[in-house]
Amino acid sequence: MFKFFGLHGVQAWQQYSNNTASQWWRDPGLRKNVFVIMTAFMISISGGYDKSLISSLQSLPTWKAAMGHPTSTDIGLITACLNMGQVVSGLPASYVIDRYGRRPGLLFGLVFMVIGTAIQCGANGRGMFIAGRVLLGFGFSFAVTMSPIMVQELAHPRMRGSLATLYNTTFYVGAIMVTWISFGMTHMTPSQWVWRIPVICQFGPIAYVIATLPFLPESPRYLVSVGREEEALAILAKYHSNGDLGDELVIFELTEIKNVIALDAETRGTWKQALSVPGNRKRFLLIAAVSVFGNFSGQAVVSYYLSSVLNLIGITSATQQTGLNGGLQIFNWFTTIFGSSIAESIGRRKHFLTAWSIMICANIIQTSLTATYSKKPSKALGGAVIFGIFLYDFGYNIAPLTYAYEVEIMPFHLRAKGMAFSVTFGGIQGVILQYCNPIGLAHLKWKFYLIYLAFLCIAIINIYLFFPETRGRTLEEVAAIFDGADVAKDIETSAAADLAAKHNAGSPDDSEDKVNDEKIHVVSVPVHQH
Repeated sequence: MFKFFGLHGVQAWQQYSNNTASQWWRDPGLRKNVFVIMTAFMISISGGYDKSLISSLQSLPTWKAAMGHPTSTDIGLITACLNMGQVVSGLPASYVIDRYGRRPGLLFGLVFMVIGTAIQCGANGRGMFIAGRVLLGFGFSFAVTMSPIMVQELAHPRMRGSLATLYNTTFYVGAIMVTWISFGMTHMTPSQWVWRIPVICQFGPIAYVIATLPFLPESPRYLVSVGREEEALAILAKYHSNGDLGDELVIFELTEIKNVIALDAETRGTWKQALSVPGNRKRFLLIAAVSVFGNFSGQAVVSYYLSSVLNLIGITSATQQTGLNGGLQIFNWFTTIFGSSIAESIGRRKHFLTAWSIMICANIIQTSLTATYSKKPSKALGGAVIFGIFLYDFGYNIAPLTYAYEVEIMPFHLRAKGMAFSVTFGGIQGVILQYCNPIGLAHLKWKFYLIYLAFLCIAIINIYLFFPETRGRTLEEVAAIFDGADVAKDIETSAAADLAAKHNAGSPDDSEDKVNDEKIHVVSVPVHQH
């Protein structure tokens, strides 16, 4: 049902020669390609910092005092307000990105992120701090809608899968930064600066994105959609073939993009028109499923409320809590890198199924140990609970596919809408869960984990039955899974015809820095190699 395109498992794009080196770090064009995608990674780092900030601040007594010693309900509200901003701006973000381009949409979001961070830094009470979090979330929605799309639409086909999965791993770089900064603050003389410094450091990743924005190219797919094909060709050639405008792979990519966008135009328009197509309805249902299964995995209870979880097992020192949190985030980063490294080898379905199987086991262990500890506390049981926390996060992190999978399954004209839907729907769930989790944890204690165990079991059944494999395909080739094989056949036939026409016309080689000594035939390169 989910066979690959091309002969004998070879993807369509792999059948064309390409003016690049076999290893990206030895190729000028591919190095530039990785550099521009680093901007998207920095947005993910910013998200990891922002979303892990409250978990770290909860361990700092000076922050609790500044916020009026918040209750579990108050903590839920402060944590959820970031998602409140995302809910408000999620759908407008798709309009801005589709109407004005990827870069302007990112710039618009950055303005609100800077304002929101500044308000948090200068907050003199809970209300002002919450206002800053809401504005930060409003801007972050634009950035996080655009950044995974940018990775998918700018990356060389050979590296797209690996870079897309690496995108999620960088979330934990931000989390590591904030947890260890907060750990360092526990050794300072108590003052307002103990909690303000971690908040101020939110500016770091944002400043990097602002500084690199002038060098960020527009999406070739967006440029083709607005009739700027020559610019799209120039960008594809610069980053995918070292400037060779006549490169076979680049010609194939451009033709494939043009044909898919032409087909997309038949259903372009309102949300109602988009959802009138059966394949699109399946796409949005899958995005909703990925979002729900991720948010209701139970991992968020640990990541956002680690301080509360540690309190349950008798670890109450600020230094101990921030130190454990810092160690957990480093562990998370390495496990997501591991998950990213195997993404193109085992495929999306096996990846998801493995992750959810591990989380089910971790949930059972965590629930049993926490329940036993509540009746008969001991250091040994407390240590075992911490092991359960690490195992839970390991399961969640080895499948860093959320944004990658969502972008992969969407056609161009729905890509921004799909990500906006994901951000908005995820934000709504986040508001509910982040408000309810600390309350549920405080009142139900270990029994609260059982709710998430039920969701994990539902998720793994649905993943097995309904999630298609997308590994190794170009974004355009994935369309055949949802819209029929005839779509892919038409795209490939047209691309091959266009390539033949270019050769017959004697298309010149415009490359200035062509890598002749390492020119490769892409069919010989495994999909996961980069």
